[in-house]
Amino acid sequence: MPVFACAHTLNAVLTGPLLNTDNFIMVSEPLLRNIYQVDVYTYATAQLLPFSDSLPFALAYDSAAKLLYWSDYLNHTINKYSLVTNSSTVIYRDPANTGKYSFQ
Repeated sequence: MPVFACAHTLNAVLTGPLLNTDNFIMVSEPLLRNIYQVDVYTYATAQLLPFSDSLPFALAYDSAAKLLYWSDYLNHTINKYSLVTNSSTVIYRDPANTGKYSFQ
């Protein structure tokens, strides 16, 4: 059975090409403003998404649709990234920048 997980770390330096595996974790590194993919068996790493004007924080992964979701602390958004199409989309933006995420 494939293993999927999401994590958060500080000051990690991970590099490498995107991994073609079903057994990985996604790691948010907010100080370096990156999201990484790490193979749970080989520990191979890949920088999935670099950011210059964002601060990725909380992560969630939908393994059926191969979608990664994350919150952006700086821009007050919730985003998704497709590992199939390699494209990202803002799915929610806090219009008042209150930092309160609400889908009322």
